[in-house]
Amino acid sequence: MNKHVKLISPVVLATLSTMSFQVHAAGTAAGTEVTNTAILNYQINGVDQDAVEAQDVFNVDIKVDYALTRLLTTEPNQTSLEADNVTIAAVQITNDGNSPTSFTVAAGNETGTTLDVNGTTYTDNIDTGTTYSYYVDDPVNGTPGVLDAADTLLTGPTAEVLADETITVFITVPKAEIDGADKDVALTTVTVNGVASTIDGTTYQLDTGDNDPTNGSEDDAAIANGATSIEVVYADTDADNQEILTDVLLLVFPNLEGLGNLTKTSAIISDPLNGTDNPKAIPGAVVEYTITLTNTGTADATNVVVTDAIPADTTYVADSLLVAMDGATTPVAVDAAIASYDAGTDTVTVNLGTVDGDADPANQETNVITFQVTID
Repeated sequence: MNKHVKLISPVVLATLSTMSFQVHAAGTAAGTEVTNTAILNYQINGVDQDAVEAQDVFNVDIKVDYALTRLLTTEPNQTSLEADNVTIAAVQITNDGNSPTSFTVAAGNETGTTLDVNGTTYTDNIDTGTTYSYYVDDPVNGTPGVLDAADTLLTGPTAEVLADETITVFITVPKAEIDGADKDVALTTVTVNGVASTIDGTTYQLDTGDNDPTNGSEDDAAIANGATSIEVVYADTDADNQEILTDVLLLVFPNLEGLGNLTKTSAIISDPLNGTDNPKAIPGAVVEYTITLTNTGTADATNVVVTDAIPADTTYVADSLLVAMDGATTPVAVDAAIASYDAGTDTVTVNLGTVDGDADPANQETNVITFQVTID
């Protein structure tokens, strides 16, 4: 007699997937192990049988994707060459991939080429040399988007960028490499390449241009996916693990000669015969000198000092030196460290410090100095 086994209860097949992962804008983090388990439960003659499992495991591959943009998108960088190092390019690197990735940054001069920014065409006419330095912006300890002492000098130069992170890189050259007062535009090409991605302490080298898929070259996209191995796929523009842009530096040569807008006038205040009623320039008369200084240039003038020797045949009136500075309009007595009279040299000296300049005349600073003498 033939015996037939009949499944009294229906077979129950369950599928269980497990993942321990981080989710980024680009998706699940590279290296994440994705486990899928199918479980078979059944009975024979009403008796539960041991469950049967089938499992599949694969690792999430590396997606290399990043973008390179100018820090300023509607205008050029500008400098008046007051600093020792000039920022010739400022770019942002955004890691849109699914793993922390290191990038190399390289700058190059673009003499003779052009760049259109917001409808204006800039033509490179400055050779900036080759002494480039690269700094990563520190927006927490410094001013965001501004090169300052808090920023970090890159070595290599290689920058580590986490998944979903954007960093700003400033590229500088010594001021001495910006030559010629008749030149005003420097264009700089910035090239960024992915170097390596790091997953749980393991470094995966990215494309080196030798078409060797074992070191993470772009050929990984053409080879069969390994279930437990981690391949590299390039999702950046042109899938070539390289982004290039051009930044523009516009040199602003300040009209420092505008600081020479210095005027001096005199007025007879009183004389011994007429007093203040229509006084004349006779011996014993008091004469007041007024010196007016306006910075009509576009750049601030620093360490500004005005000296004035007391004229022959006159005598300085004690404590008559007054100054209006920092936007004030009425001259007043100030600290001797700012304005003083030296009897030994018979000279008045005024240290104005910084006198603000601006392209808008309404914002150009004016300082006024007055002092008195008597006619001998």
